[in-house]
Amino acid sequence: MANLKGEVTFKVTFTNLGVPASMYSSAIIYKECAEQVFASAPWSNIGHKKKSNFSVELVEKKIKRDKF
Repeated sequence: MANLKGEVTFKVTFTNLGVPASMYSSAIIYKECAEQVFASAPWSNIGHKKKSNFSVELVEKKIKRDKF
């Protein structure tokens, strides 16, 4: 098993996301975006939850082997 460290950046864009205007609006948006990133993975068990009004793009990845 390899020990890795790094950073992965995704860009999630969406349209027509119905969110109640409340203090929890940001939390709902973050949860929906994170769920769409996971649903976009080919091995995801929630691929059926992928929504057509979301677009997920892998912007950048910096992954290195972690030294012991």
